Amino acid sequence: MTWIEGLEKFSTLFSERVEQLFAKKTDIPQQLPANGGDADTVNGHTVDTNVPVNAKFTDTTYSVMGAATSSAAGKTGLVPAPAAGKQTAFLRGDGTWVEMVEATDEDIAAIVAGTFN
Repeated sequence: MTWIEGLEKFSTLFSERVEQLFAKKTDIPQQLPANGGDADTVNGHTVDTNVPVNAKFTDTTYSVMGAATSSAAGKTGLVPAPAAGKQTAFLRGDGTWVEMVEATDEDIAAIVAGTFN
Protein backbone atom coordinates (compact mmCIF):
# COMPACT_ATOMS: atom_id res chain seq x y z
CA MET A 1 0.00 0.00 0.00
CA THR A 2 1.40 3.39 -0.94
CA TRP A 3 1.27 6.31 1.48
CA ILE A 4 -1.43 7.92 -0.68
CA GLU A 5 -3.56 4.77 -0.48
CA GLY A 6 -2.96 4.69 3.28
CA LEU A 7 -4.01 8.31 3.60
CA GLU A 8 -7.15 7.68 1.55
CA LYS A 9 -8.03 4.67 3.72
CA PHE A 10 -7.47 6.70 6.90
CA SER A 11 -9.65 9.49 5.51
CA THR A 12 -12.47 7.08 4.70
CA LEU A 13 -12.31 5.36 8.09
CA PHE A 14 -12.14 8.71 9.87
CA SER A 15 -15.18 10.02 7.98
CA GLU A 16 -17.15 6.88 8.80
CA ARG A 17 -16.26 7.16 12.50
CA VAL A 18 -17.23 10.82 12.67
CA GLU A 19 -20.54 9.97 11.05
CA GLN A 20 -21.12 7.19 13.60
CA LEU A 21 -20.39 9.49 16.52
CA PHE A 22 -22.09 12.69 15.46
CA ALA A 23 -24.36 12.38 12.45
CA LYS A 24 -26.89 10.18 14.20
CA LYS A 25 -27.61 12.51 17.08
CA THR A 26 -31.36 13.07 17.19
CA ASP A 27 -31.49 15.37 20.21
CA ILE A 28 -29.92 18.31 18.39
CA PRO A 29 -32.56 20.51 16.77
CA GLN A 30 -31.92 21.17 13.12
CA GLN A 31 -33.63 24.54 13.25
CA LEU A 32 -35.58 26.78 15.60
CA PRO A 33 -38.54 28.96 14.73
CA ALA A 34 -37.82 32.61 14.00
CA ASN A 35 -39.48 33.70 17.26
CA GLY A 36 -37.17 31.51 19.36
CA GLY A 37 -39.72 28.79 19.97
CA ASP A 38 -41.37 27.70 23.18
CA ALA A 39 -40.78 25.26 26.02
CA ASP A 40 -41.24 22.32 23.66
CA THR A 41 -38.36 23.48 21.49
CA VAL A 42 -36.01 23.96 24.44
CA ASN A 43 -36.61 20.66 26.23
CA GLY A 44 -39.27 22.00 28.56
CA HIS A 45 -37.20 24.88 29.95
CA THR A 46 -39.00 28.16 30.49
CA VAL A 47 -38.08 31.49 31.98
CA ASP A 48 -40.77 31.07 34.63
CA THR A 49 -39.41 27.77 35.91
CA ASN A 50 -35.66 28.02 35.21
CA VAL A 51 -34.82 31.69 35.75
CA PRO A 52 -35.64 33.69 38.88
CA VAL A 53 -38.59 36.04 38.40
CA ASN A 54 -36.53 39.15 39.22
CA ALA A 55 -33.53 38.18 37.06
CA LYS A 56 -32.10 40.93 34.89
CA PHE A 57 -29.73 40.31 32.05
CA THR A 58 -28.67 43.91 31.54
CA ASP A 59 -27.79 44.85 35.10
CA THR A 60 -24.12 43.88 35.12
CA THR A 61 -22.00 46.87 36.01
CA TYR A 62 -18.32 47.06 36.70
CA SER A 63 -16.32 49.50 38.79
CA VAL A 64 -12.76 50.57 38.25
CA MET A 65 -10.35 48.74 40.53
CA GLY A 66 -9.78 50.23 43.94
CA ALA A 67 -6.22 51.23 44.67
CA ALA A 68 -4.17 49.54 47.36
CA THR A 69 -2.66 51.63 50.12
CA SER A 70 0.00 50.90 52.71
CA SER A 71 -2.71 49.72 55.11
CA ALA A 72 -5.54 48.44 52.90
CA ALA A 73 -5.85 45.99 50.06
CA GLY A 74 -7.21 47.19 46.75
CA LYS A 75 -10.63 46.25 45.41
CA THR A 76 -11.39 44.03 42.44
CA GLY A 77 -12.52 45.92 39.37
CA LEU A 78 -11.75 46.85 35.82
CA VAL A 79 -8.35 48.22 35.01
CA PRO A 80 -8.42 52.00 34.59
CA ALA A 81 -7.80 53.11 31.02
CA PRO A 82 -4.31 54.45 30.36
CA ALA A 83 -4.06 57.97 29.01
CA ALA A 84 -2.67 58.72 25.57
CA GLY A 85 1.09 58.39 25.57
CA LYS A 86 1.11 55.73 28.31
CA GLN A 87 1.55 52.81 25.91
CA THR A 88 4.82 51.78 27.61
CA ALA A 89 3.60 52.33 31.18
CA PHE A 90 2.64 49.67 33.69
CA LEU A 91 -0.28 49.66 36.11
CA ARG A 92 0.72 49.93 39.75
CA GLY A 93 -1.22 48.62 42.70
CA ASP A 94 -2.24 52.16 43.57
CA GLY A 95 -4.23 52.31 40.32
CA THR A 96 -1.91 54.61 38.40
CA TRP A 97 -0.13 54.09 35.10
CA VAL A 98 3.59 54.77 35.53
CA GLU A 99 6.44 54.88 33.07
CA MET A 100 9.28 52.47 33.72
CA VAL A 101 12.43 54.27 34.77
CA GLU A 102 15.76 52.73 33.89
CA ALA A 103 17.90 52.00 36.91
CA THR A 104 21.24 53.75 37.14
CA ASP A 105 24.45 52.17 38.41
CA GLU A 106 23.91 54.07 41.66
CA ASP A 107 20.39 52.64 41.97
CA ILE A 108 21.68 49.11 41.49
CA ALA A 109 24.41 49.65 44.10
CA ALA A 110 21.78 51.00 46.54
CA ILE A 111 19.51 48.02 45.86
CA VAL A 112 22.36 45.61 46.55
CA ALA A 113 23.26 47.53 49.70
CA GLY A 114 19.64 47.59 50.84
CA THR A 115 19.50 51.40 50.95
CA PHE A 116 17.44 52.08 47.82
CA ASN A 117 14.34 54.27 48.24
